[in-house]
Amino acid sequence: MFELGIGTQTLIHETVHAAQVCAGKGKIKILGLDIQPINYARPFFKRYTDVKRQDLEREAYAVQTQPNSFELAVSLLQQHCK
Repeated sequence: MFELGIGTQTLIHETVHAAQVCAGKGKIKILGLDIQPINYARPFFKRYTDVKRQDLEREAYAVQTQPNSFELAVSLLQQHCK
């Protein structure tokens, strides 16, 4: 991923999934974040046919596309993975 130039974004994306698992106490759960991913990211999560999976991926892409993505991802881990 780092060789492709998307290492940091990938780590942030997967950090959101880790927070989703912590929030669901071992089962992945939507966090209910009130942010949206940039339009460019839409095709990446819309490809999933399962609506729940789309929502999980939408949250991860939403965080990774924010200007403060690193801080936001760390905050989610701290909040949900105590």
